[in-house]
Amino acid sequence: MGTILTRDREYTSLEKKLLCRITFAGIFGSLVYALLSHTLTHQLCAPVLKYPYVDLTYWLLHLLQIPEFITGHYIVACLFDGALFAFCILSFGYPGKRLFIGLFTLLYFIYFIIFNTYGAHHTGPKIGFLLIPLPFLVANERSFNYLWQSLRYFLLFAYSSAFAWKLLRFSWLYEDQGVLIMKKNLAAYLYFNPSTTQAEVYRWLLQHPAIVNSLFITGFIMEGLFIIGFFTRKYDRFLLLLSVLLPLGFYFMADAAFFELLLLSLTLVNFHRLHFFQDQVQRAT
Repeated sequence: MGTILTRDREYTSLEKKLLCRITFAGIFGSLVYALLSHTLTHQLCAPVLKYPYVDLTYWLLHLLQIPEFITGHYIVACLFDGALFAFCILSFGYPGKRLFIGLFTLLYFIYFIIFNTYGAHHTGPKIGFLLIPLPFLVANERSFNYLWQSLRYFLLFAYSSAFAWKLLRFSWLYEDQGVLIMKKNLAAYLYFNPSTTQAEVYRWLLQHPAIVNSLFITGFIMEGLFIIGFFTRKYDRFLLLLSVLLPLGFYFMADAAFFELLLLSLTLVNFHRLHFFQDQVQRAT
């Protein structure tokens, strides 16, 4: 298995700050998307239903009544969301200020719990935005590089485990698995949006199940290819492409938004080889 750090993968303090800005630019985009999709804290309308299948972390926060207090008071929820945006912007503007990054991470952790609790589903995609600020909380560049590359292994694990889950459950052997996934996840869209061009595409695909099932098997194989990344970085550019295609495929074929995982795809990029990144470093020095 390849070593976690190699010389061409280590980033300096200045490069760390540039990576921080790229990261928080992506996080800011996700917050804007959450605002437009009405999934921020102040847009939850004081929910009363909770998702019951949660872990001890969720139970602890609910015992402390933190989610209930925030979502139960509209002004508090607005202030919470405003602080989330503010510390994200401050982290982008002042990447060397670990206090801003730490406060953002804490607030996003609470938002993560609230979103999953009242979204009535223990989702995993937002875990990417919850984890990626962590390397920027350490002052030592060596520690940062280890944590940054550890996130690369986490991304590899996320896709590899999805492959293993399908493999061990033998769902890939069921010839109509892809069609069943599509029917289950897109029934609501087809019902409420029957006249759209996208709905026409979905109906055409459902009339050609062989194509849908082939796409499912293709995605299954693509997930399995991430296992290669545990042993070598030679194919990281190829895995980067797959890490972009898979969330797009999930969204189109299964109405499942895993775009938050795209930010973790930054760990597959060797920024030392990108000219614009090198130019920014030279200008800053």
